[in-house]
Amino acid sequence: MRTNVVVKAVMIGTIAVLLTVGGLAACIPGRVAEQQPAAGGPTVVISSPRPGQVVKSGELIQVTSTSTDPDGIQKVELWADGALSRVDINPEVNSPYIVAQTWHSTKVGSHVFVVKAFDARGNVGQSEPVVINVEAELTATPVASVPTVPVATATPLPPTSAVPPTVPPPTVAAPTTAVPPSPSATPQVPAPPPMCTPPPCQPGEVYHCPQACPGGCGLQCATPTPTPTRPTFTPTDIEVHALLKPIWEKSDVKEALGYPSSAASDNRQYARQYFERGYMYWWNRPEGRGLIWVVQMPDGSAMSGFGWIGPFEDMWDGKERFSCELARQTKYGPHSGFGKLWCDHPEIAQTIGVPREPERGTGESADYGIVQFFQGGTMLYSPLDREVWVLVSGGTWQRYYR
Repeated sequence: MRTNVVVKAVMIGTIAVLLTVGGLAACIPGRVAEQQPAAGGPTVVISSPRPGQVVKSGELIQVTSTSTDPDGIQKVELWADGALSRVDINPEVNSPYIVAQTWHSTKVGSHVFVVKAFDARGNVGQSEPVVINVEAELTATPVASVPTVPVATATPLPPTSAVPPTVPPPTVAAPTTAVPPSPSATPQVPAPPPMCTPPPCQPGEVYHCPQACPGGCGLQCATPTPTPTRPTFTPTDIEVHALLKPIWEKSDVKEALGYPSSAASDNRQYARQYFERGYMYWWNRPEGRGLIWVVQMPDGSAMSGFGWIGPFEDMWDGKERFSCELARQTKYGPHSGFGKLWCDHPEIAQTIGVPREPERGTGESADYGIVQFFQGGTMLYSPLDREVWVLVSGGTWQRYYR
């Protein structure tokens, strides 16, 4: 069998969390997490909402945060009342990373926000908690009906006995007197929406009013996030593995992945396991520890999606089969390297759920797995299922059958 692998730090808030309960976070292709995380993690500051701010039930709230780290920010998770609410992937993995994450609730009372950020090495940092209060929306007070003022009807004059002239006199237009319409028929013109007055922003910042200024004005200044552009890849002299090549030659795959950055490895053991909402792939690389990838799959039959992280080094020490009691209590683990990662990172467990079948791999197949790194992502092959996974930098993935 294999010396299972485990992921180190985190993409998926997530849920990128890694995963989203959200979504899995994307990683830089070919980057391997260090065995020991650097001291500390990203610095995260929530600039809005303000602590103690009161909002109406159901009102859309923008939780704006700034995350900084020398290694760059990979993803940011919004946690509301202890649960993962949203995950945003930073396509540039740069720093600082400013993001506005939406949230709303109809539950009256206090709510606590915490924003977590993950750097390119998987180290995590989090903000100080911010507490806001949600109050019930006031019901409209009925307005007393205004009595209808009857409009006078003109009474026709009695016909004149005068003999009509032979030549009709010139017609003189009588001045029209506007008659006010009945109040009941007067259309109600809605009041114009409140105008948003931009605050004085600092040089290099722009005024950001998300969602057409919900609730009036969501005033904030922010450094504009550059729009990600498709990189231009330069051909290399490295061959694409023969088994992967028919899929790589698809125009959309080739455009996303670019060209190989290293030769394929096709003689190493591998393992894979399907979860309720995800997938794990382990590869026993030639040097050092094995590597693990985690893919978010809310729908087990999906052939494409968003949310993957990896590769992470397998940190299982080979001693205890199960790394936590929760894994021991489930029907199919996870155990070994998969279990170590799953137990050490609750956000991953929350995103992909528990295994829906046992771990399987090289021991049940005469073939080995295939892994090849590209300029814009990674391709993984599982001979057991004859599946090729295309993991694109930025978080998208596709699955093909061979």
